[in-house]
Amino acid sequence: LQVERRRGAGDAFGQGDASKVALTLAAALARMAAGDTSLYITTQPVPSAPDGHPELYASLVEQLAADVPLVPQLMGRLVPQSINLWLGTAPHGSSSGLHCDYHDNLYVLLRGRKRFRLYPPSLARRMYTVGRVARVHANGRIVF
Repeated sequence: LQVERRRGAGDAFGQGDASKVALTLAAALARMAAGDTSLYITTQPVPSAPDGHPELYASLVEQLAADVPLVPQLMGRLVPQSINLWLGTAPHGSSSGLHCDYHDNLYVLLRGRKRFRLYPPSLARRMYTVGRVARVHANGRIVF
């Protein structure tokens, strides 16, 4: 795996490839279980399918496919665009910055709790975005 690693407690995740280290899943999980809060498993490189399009998921998710339904029943007829896994440990809490996801999400929390604050796309022009909001489509898609 390519695992993000913070250099210090005050650093944030999401600093690009320079902060990534190669670890096995077992090693990353063992370090997290031992209290290492400097590691974060995030989106992994996805290979290309024979038709040239990206695969649905990386090998890490493929290894879990037999244990986890990739399209849970509650999703109805929705077709996944991509399937990712994010995993870390934060004994004193953590937060994600305000951001806009381009695809629908199904969020599964395995332990702990997380509070979401969702804003409608109609408020995008009132937010302090990086980039100017060029258009908000009727389906909620925001173009910057």
